[in-house]
Amino acid sequence: MEIINQQVFFKIIHDFDIVPYTQSKGMCEMYSIAGREKIHFFSNDVETPTMACFGHEKVFFTKKMILIEGECFRKKSDINSTSIKSFYADILQLGYDFVEVCSNAPYNFNYETGLRQAGYLRPVGQFSMPITKIIDLTSEIKYNQNWKRNIKKSQSNNLKFEVINEITKLDSDDFISIYKEMSERKSMTLSLNSHQVLTLCKSSNFRLFFVSHDNIRLAAILIQNSNSHAGLLYAATTKNALTVLASFFMYSELFEYLKSTGCKTFDMEKLVPSTDAVNSVFLFKNGVEGTHVQLNGEWSWYRKSYYRPLMYFVKKYLMKKREL
Repeated sequence: MEIINQQVFFKIIHDFDIVPYTQSKGMCEMYSIAGREKIHFFSNDVETPTMACFGHEKVFFTKKMILIEGECFRKKSDINSTSIKSFYADILQLGYDFVEVCSNAPYNFNYETGLRQAGYLRPVGQFSMPITKIIDLTSEIKYNQNWKRNIKKSQSNNLKFEVINEITKLDSDDFISIYKEMSERKSMTLSLNSHQVLTLCKSSNFRLFFVSHDNIRLAAILIQNSNSHAGLLYAATTKNALTVLASFFMYSELFEYLKSTGCKTFDMEKLVPSTDAVNSVFLFKNGVEGTHVQLNGEWSWYRKSYYRPLMYFVKKYLMKKREL
């Protein structure tokens, strides 16, 4: 494994077959808002690279952590246990107290084997959903009866679907305003700001859409979109959006728009079946027919054994993340 700079990294992955949106220029620029010096770039080789990624450095109680969200591979056959073991074993030599990895790629046993052989384990507690649903946009989209009924009703509510081709500060402010109202209504933590949205959507890999009623924006969705695949990143609605069924309208219009652009699949992401209020979001997303896919999920390594339960405490009680 070799440490490289940002320019070399993006030159290396330019012709890679597998580049998750979490390793895109847009995400890199968004993370850089907190300090460009906190972003670190790695490749298994500079001359003949087959694997590369960047990580985001954080500090907890004077202890250093590197968070890596997905990896880039030249081709699918390069996802082998030997190279992954070597790459992540080298990461452990960089002096971090915590190394956390979260891969939203489809589950691959070679990936798990490589990480385990490098010394990584599943963390104490899970905070990212290891299952997603992929919608096939190349054929007719199938909805359950609740979706069909509500899409039909929404189409008579004078709603407008708005595609943002070039984002402005007003657009990012409007998105945060809607997201903030939803967060307060659902007692969620607001983990995004207007500058981050603006930075993200200036990249070609991310798109923003609104739904308005009587010229008032009341629902929004931010997606990642590259080549023939797209996926949900953030979606938000106001209280008034619920009365006019804006969410059903927004997704149905989004699917049709993506189909018209040649997009072949859409990742619903964050499918969280539950026994509490969050289950309503799961039921909503699960009302669209698709294929459930298991993901590689979360992995971690800690310099000292007691850091494992400590990090669980930090995430659950200090950062107030939802355990899944």
